[in-house]
This record gives sequence, structure tokens and C-alpha cells, in this order.
Amino acid sequence: MIVFFDSDCLMCQGALKWLHRLDADDRLLFAPLNGATAKEWGITMADDSMAVVEDGKIFRASEAARRALAGTGGLAGGVAAAIFLIPLGLRDAVYREIARRRKSLVKTAACSIPEQGMAVKVLN
Repeated sequence: MIVFFDSDCLMCQGALKWLHRLDADDRLLFAPLNGATAKEWGITMADDSMAVVEDGKIFRASEAARRALAGTGGLAGGVAAAIFLIPLGLRDAVYREIARRRKSLVKTAACSIPEQGMAVKVLN
């Protein structure tokens, strides 16, 4: 599974670090939305702040976030299953609102990606 992210967004970088910590079995790979891997999949920055490719299929918005969380397994996978019970339209509306404001919600110094052990999971 590849998780595509906005590499200029501190909130997105923090979310990826969190997913990496949850991903004990190394099931996830990460790639910036403006990188070569995203171009190979036809995914652009205009698509969203996040996208996920799983089994050759592209997911966006709240479903991308849910699948990334599910991909980590364990308790987080259970949380992702519970999130599935929320209607997609409602999930996407909340996701879009957060995505629209994401760059203004986090006002800290830059957190560099990758962190320890994450470098091998980040694609170009």
C-alpha cells in the first residue's frame, strides 16, 4: 500500500509519522503527491491532500485516510473498521474541511520527514 501525502504540509507530515509508528509490520510505503511515484499513478496535488493506492486501486479523501489507518493493522485497524460505519458523505465533508484548512491548523517549526526507520519506506 502506498500513502501519498502533501510534503509541504506539516499536518500531513505529522500524520505520516504517526502512521509509520503504528505500522509495526511495515505494510505502508509513503510518497509525496508531487513526486515521481505519484506521477506514475496519475495522482496530482490537485487531487487531495492524501491518496492511497491499494491493490492497484486509488482511494482519496476520507477513504484514503481510513485505508491507510487500516493498513497499519492492530488496534488502529479496528478503529478504521469502526470509521467505515460513518456514512462516506459525512466522512468526506469533514475530511475536506480539515484538508482545506490543514496548512493553517499547524503552526510549528518544520518537522522533517523521514524520522528514524522511515527513510526506507519513502518513495520519490
